[in-house]
Amino acid sequence: MEQSPKRLNRRTFWMWVVLLVLGHALANLSTSEPGSSAPFPMIGIDEVILILLAIALARRFRHIGWPVWIGPTILLGTIGLPLLGIGIALMNHAVDQIAPWLPLYGLISGPLNLVLLIVAGFVPGKPARAEHIEVARVFE
Repeated sequence: MEQSPKRLNRRTFWMWVVLLVLGHALANLSTSEPGSSAPFPMIGIDEVILILLAIALARRFRHIGWPVWIGPTILLGTIGLPLLGIGIALMNHAVDQIAPWLPLYGLISGPLNLVLLIVAGFVPGKPARAEHIEVARVFE
């Protein structure tokens, strides 16, 4: 029986997670050239990667049978808060005041998100409800 596209089994989930986390790491390691007007050159690509990771996490949570909104909310919340802080600091010209706190925040949110991804990847999935419904034999 074919699986719903709204669900991800463990193998497919790990394939997506490994590729997206590597892309996220590469996007964060890229640095801007000195004198560049863009302080974070890959932030747009990084956000797309994080949204795709949240979608994969939601589909995996659906396959596990857990509430779908929990995983993406934690992931995007822990990633989105520093971006909100950076945006506010850029508008107020106070990047030098918030920059020392970002590595500390990364030490908390990074492992939290990795634990979330690992738990979602190792919990076995449940069969869809439609797989348990027997077809009525009306015309036999």
